Amino acid sequence: MDTVLQLIKVRLNRADTALDDYLSTRIEAARDELEYKGVPLNLTMTEDCVFLADYAAWQYLNRDKAGAMPEWLRLALRERFLRNRGDGKAT
Repeated sequence: MDTVLQLIKVRLNRADTALDDYLSTRIEAARDELEYKGVPLNLTMTEDCVFLADYAAWQYLNRDKAGAMPEWLRLALRERFLRNRGDGKAT
């Protein structure tokens, strides 16, 4: 999870540690939400770490906005769902 935290901090342009606890909680909530939706992640894979950071950053940046998920993120989510649906396991 430390890797994901560092990735989200870079994405949000935050070098300080003031929001680390909050962002860590949002990252865990995003991971739990994805797993509940049938998208388990393997955080030993760089691709999944980057996806989780992007997903959590999008949630953080849009927490007060009613807007659709960007197409690139929606497609990445769909790809993971379909990939995991095929064999029932995260890769």
